[in-house]
Amino acid sequence: MPIRAGAIAEGTDFFDRATELQDLWRYIEGNHILLTGPRRLGKSSLLKRFAEEAATRGILAKLIDVEGIDSAAAFVAEIGRAFPDESIRGYAANAGAMMGGLLGRFRKVDVKLPGGFGGGLELQAMPDVPWREQALGLQQRLSEVPAFLLIDEFSVFLEKLTARSLVETQQLLGWLRAWRQQSDVACRFVFSGSISLISFLARYSLNTTVNDCHEYKLGAFRPDSARAMLAAVAQRETYEIDQAVLDHICNRIGWLSPFYLNLFLACTIEAARDRILETGSDTPALTMTDADDAWDRLLASRSRFLHWYQRLQRDLAEPQLSFALATLRAIARAENGLTQAQLLARLVRAEPDPDRRANRLSEVLLVLEEDGYVGIEGEGRSSRVRFLSFLLRDYWRRNHGR
Repeated sequence: MPIRAGAIAEGTDFFDRATELQDLWRYIEGNHILLTGPRRLGKSSLLKRFAEEAATRGILAKLIDVEGIDSAAAFVAEIGRAFPDESIRGYAANAGAMMGGLLGRFRKVDVKLPGGFGGGLELQAMPDVPWREQALGLQQRLSEVPAFLLIDEFSVFLEKLTARSLVETQQLLGWLRAWRQQSDVACRFVFSGSISLISFLARYSLNTTVNDCHEYKLGAFRPDSARAMLAAVAQRETYEIDQAVLDHICNRIGWLSPFYLNLFLACTIEAARDRILETGSDTPALTMTDADDAWDRLLASRSRFLHWYQRLQRDLAEPQLSFALATLRAIARAENGLTQAQLLARLVRAEPDPDRRANRLSEVLLVLEEDGYVGIEGEGRSSRVRFLSFLLRDYWRRNHGR
């Protein structure tokens, strides 16, 4: 069975995340949820497993990928297709028994919204948009159903929608929030995406359209979970791996993203296979040398990391783009990162004015942190900024460090 690196992890390919699943169940009792966190952490895989658990509890749950659409009408239609009439029969009548005390614990946030939307909105108050009737029909059909609407790649969809019409984005987000604000709504929304939803909403001053949702930020694997996954996958691939090699892989990669762990392990197995063929060894065991060889092979494959650079080109305009690239270049050169004070000193050429330089650094670091390029430890100018992924750091140093 091939090692999964990028596809949704299902069945025995899904590892750990027990604490995260418990958290989702706890928060969804009283909230709709924004599932945030950098890409390559397994948000889609987590939602898939969450939907499977919901089914065992008698709750209708659908993982709905909206990456491929770019209009509000298509969004409404996609949800409608995920929940056809025949799939919800019997659920509404049993909502109380199935959801237990969920409805009673729901806390309604009554915040006035721009564009005529607010808490407790009447259905007929929705603005006259082409998708109005379909949206209200969907809302009426699902509001009393104990259903989880797990909207994946929501931020990617919103970017496409906004490129067409910011007004339509405002209308859609306003309607969704008004729907969530209705009293005794049985259904729950979980929104997720592979690009930062929070920074996107901030860019267009749309934060208030989701301030009724609880933000749950998914992190990387804990070291024990990472080692357990690596050991299980290596064993499945019929390779021995001892504790020292497991520690070496985790220490080298730094940020314990499931995707990069699996990618690194797959390349380590390839390196071991080649070594075994060359030496004639009959012991399929992974070594530290195999891991180091795999590291060099990964860095030599520029296509695996090029999208990190292209995303900045796509999302940032000048002069912010040049400043962000200069910031990453400076951080990549430092093995253990830099303090913000050190960064400011190194960015004088990028922005001579000290006040503008400080403001620009704050703006850029917000984007880079939200999108998973860097992590920030501490507060203020003494806080230390470093690449989350040591693999990405070494790639950046090699290809964009000059």
